[in-house]
Amino acid sequence: MLSDGIDRSIREFMARPPFCYRSLSHSDLDTLRCAFTHDSFSNEARDVDPSCSVPSYERLEFLGDSVLEFLVCERVYRETDLEEGSMTDYKQSVVANRSISERILESGLGLDDMILVGHGHRDPHTGANRIEEGMRADVFEALIAAVYLLKGMDETRRIVREVLLEPTALPAEGRRIRGSQALRAEAPRRSSMLF
Repeated sequence: MLSDGIDRSIREFMARPPFCYRSLSHSDLDTLRCAFTHDSFSNEARDVDPSCSVPSYERLEFLGDSVLEFLVCERVYRETDLEEGSMTDYKQSVVANRSISERILESGLGLDDMILVGHGHRDPHTGANRIEEGMRADVFEALIAAVYLLKGMDETRRIVREVLLEPTALPAEGRRIRGSQALRAEAPRRSSMLF
């Protein structure tokens, strides 16, 4: 069955770094399968079987886009003294599709092989996925949403930091003298002051 092979691939992918998730429930697999599914795959599945509903990553991407932007904004706010305009420039440089796509390729995640696409996004000779940078970024954002929903914000922060933020230098002119360790220790105190 096609779904069994997809689920096995998802389990293998999610067991590798940076995720290292060894036990995934059926519900977790449903969410992750959705995160990897392009609408071209969904549409072709529906064409084959009109009663078949294979949701695409679009709803998860919507959430993941916001979660990713929040985490990038949190980093630049906590770890720099940049003014608002420079903070915005930094955020845009990190969350741009091109930047996300480049980081995913540099990280060696192998995300392209995981994306479920229709025949129009496959090489006619090799059958390999042909993934554009926007699609790669969208799927990563959907995956970030899935991690957020399944594992929470702290785990999502770890993944985003490891894949996108640690390799991306903060602007030198805005770095604080204090290290990020001091900022992390201060974070619980700050959040408790908000409520």
